[in-house]
Amino acid sequence: MVRYLSRILFLAFIIPVVGCASRANSVAPIAVPSANYKGLSCDDTKTMLKQKRAAKFALVKSQNNAAIGDAVGVFFVLLPVGSIFGADVEGELAQAKGEVMALEGAISINCRKP
Repeated sequence: MVRYLSRILFLAFIIPVVGCASRANSVAPIAVPSANYKGLSCDDTKTMLKQKRAAKFALVKSQNNAAIGDAVGVFFVLLPVGSIFGADVEGELAQAKGEVMALEGAISINCRKP
């Protein structure tokens, strides 16, 4: 009986932790080709890069807050509260990271002097 109770308690503590949001620095970028931005002018590429960096920064902040919320929620109520209520923006952050990397690559293509 004690063996079963210890297994149940183990699962009760592990299952909520598995569903927790990741920290922003552990989210891998999605591959976005720089060729997607090939037709833009140099100024348009730089402007878009600035906008995407700002969006990425906001998503990093949101994702880190979700991870903190999950950690606090698991500690107090054994539930990843941030992920349950939709604060986890891991997919959007991965997309934004990929777009920023692609735009950084596109700068060397679009801003080349002839």
